[in-house]
Amino acid sequence: MTSASPSPYSIYATFRRASAGAKSGPRAPSRKWLARFLARHEVLKLGKPSGLDPKRAQAFNEATVERHFDLLRKVMEEHDIPWEHVYNMDEKGIQRGRRNGELEKYILHRSERPVYKLRSANLELVTVIECVRADGESLKPTFIFPGKEFHKEWFEVDPDILICMSPNGWTDDALCAEWFEHAFIPQATAKQTSDAPILLIYDGHGSHATPRLVELALENNIHLFCLPPHTTHKLQPLDVGVFAQLSSAWKKRKTSCAST
Repeated sequence: MTSASPSPYSIYATFRRASAGAKSGPRAPSRKWLARFLARHEVLKLGKPSGLDPKRAQAFNEATVERHFDLLRKVMEEHDIPWEHVYNMDEKGIQRGRRNGELEKYILHRSERPVYKLRSANLELVTVIECVRADGESLKPTFIFPGKEFHKEWFEVDPDILICMSPNGWTDDALCAEWFEHAFIPQATAKQTSDAPILLIYDGHGSHATPRLVELALENNIHLFCLPPHTTHKLQPLDVGVFAQLSSAWKKRKTSCAST
């Protein structure tokens, strides 16, 4: 649009009316117009907003973000912590089975019968604790399965991979401390490039700051750095850059297993 030929609507209103198929006035855009417009301007695309908790919307602001990074910079400079010693941890819940909505669609002739594919009734939750370093390297994950007990011979995994059990497959205070002591500390200290402290960035979940975990951190020269409340959707590295790909890969794996 040019100043000599102004649009009767803002760009937002034009897209909104076009998407709704508005028919008010001779210049009102149609759905076909919108399709042609997007075809001509490949840098544009249609999008739909994701739901955002009001607390997150209010908490994530310029002042909060600036304070967060100023404090992070101050801690790293005061203790001479290199980026190779900076870690981020987070938990991710994944379901073992597949819901109906995760089943693939197929194109088939009208005369053919529907395609059936195995759908697991097991929708139990498994929690994965992941931890990555600022330079992109990752530690071995920890898995928390629902149940009361397990035998080590059930799992043939890397010795650094921790397998835990809880009644519902969720993490709790004791399991988080166990991860910190038996998974994070051994792996992170083994990768230290100097005597500088280790910095662990995480969210403010109660299980991340228990007396036992804090005591272990002090004993092993590890600084605990909590993200601002209600900002993990933007400031939690694992949440923002990794777990979406993890969920996608897990769905593909479940589909592959159901097809074999």
